[in-house]
Amino acid sequence: MKKYLLGMMALTTVAFGANPGEVVPTAGGESGKVGVPMEVRVTVLPKGPQLVLVDENNTLIDKLTFDHGNMVAGLSKESRIEKEVRLARADGKQFGTTGSESYKAKFEASDLNGNPIVGNGDKNLALNGHGGASGESIDSTLNFITGDITVKGTDKLVMTKVTSVVGAISEDQKAGLYVGSGTFNATLTMNNN
Repeated sequence: MKKYLLGMMALTTVAFGANPGEVVPTAGGESGKVGVPMEVRVTVLPKGPQLVLVDENNTLIDKLTFDHGNMVAGLSKESRIEKEVRLARADGKQFGTTGSESYKAKFEASDLNGNPIVGNGDKNLALNGHGGASGESIDSTLNFITGDITVKGTDKLVMTKVTSVVGAISEDQKAGLYVGSGTFNATLTMNNN
């Protein structure tokens, strides 16, 4: 039974790859191999007049994620990640049916408790520690266009850049994963004419 299980594990490693892999070759004719599982997927959604948030490639945003990677306590400097968020119709058409309409758009964000994230660069989103960093937090900020944006009926999109900023990590910050979550919203309101 043991040999069977070991054989299956070896077969799984070969079939699905392993990272890290084999050692670097040290003699002529030797080779080293490494691999990872691979998958390509896409979900196609129906077009229509629904409002959607898409990125700069007009790909639907299902989760606005800012991954600042692995920052080293006492060494890593400020980290900034910028993403473009566009409010549009799912069919790519103009917002208005006649083109003479006028609207206002507004981008807003809030944390999981419903507290507004101001969007002006104030420290406004706490990243809470997990695992060994449980009970600790790191302040972060989100910058994006705030206030009402004038939109014409002939416009096909409204956009803002959203910048996530995590400051330099102090040397006494506990190691671990820090995550801050919430919701990023866009509202389109038709003006009374």
